[in-house]
Amino acid sequence: MMKVRDNLPQRRTNPTKTPTGSNWSQHKPDLRVDFHKHCAYCGSYDGFSHTYFEVDHFVPKSLFTKTGNISLCQYSNLVYSCKFCNNIKLSKWPSNDETVPNINNMGFVDPCTTDYDTHLYRTKNGSISWVTDLGKWMVEVGFKFDERDYAVKLLWELNQLRKAIEILTLEAKKYHPNSENYNNILNKSREYSEQYFLYRNELDEYYKIM
Repeated sequence: MMKVRDNLPQRRTNPTKTPTGSNWSQHKPDLRVDFHKHCAYCGSYDGFSHTYFEVDHFVPKSLFTKTGNISLCQYSNLVYSCKFCNNIKLSKWPSNDETVPNINNMGFVDPCTTDYDTHLYRTKNGSISWVTDLGKWMVEVGFKFDERDYAVKLLWELNQLRKAIEILTLEAKKYHPNSENYNNILNKSREYSEQYFLYRNELDEYYKIM
């Protein structure tokens, strides 16, 4: 089984900025790096202009602003998220306890922990599915990956092609432009680029009707 995200995100311990109050968005550049330019929840890449990427509060603001135990700009509670995952997650928090992220197989798992990948996985065609009952809740309720399946798969296919084209581009530099190896790589890159163009158009058309 494939992981939802290629790389496990890890928040830095010392962010480059020290915002206060409601200026948590100042952490976005650091988060983008720490989360490898991908949504922490669905693994979509932020370079396709399909959506705006946002800074999500893992523990919802509606909980901790009442207690004051977590600050709005606390880096350890922030997540780099696509607009869709962030908007669907909103203030859902079944335990209603800021210290308990999930209870009775409902709730969330910090995407910066390896535990996230024990509940969810990506299928061969790019869908996001579950391993556990908690994972099922996240797929069907927490982030509604099942309802977003068409877009989730398109974004995954696009990202696979993007990475393949980048690898081929670097590989081609190892050979003389007139060599057989170079031409073979160039032809493969063109094939992937055509597929990328088609998937990108499909994605753009899909978001026009949403």
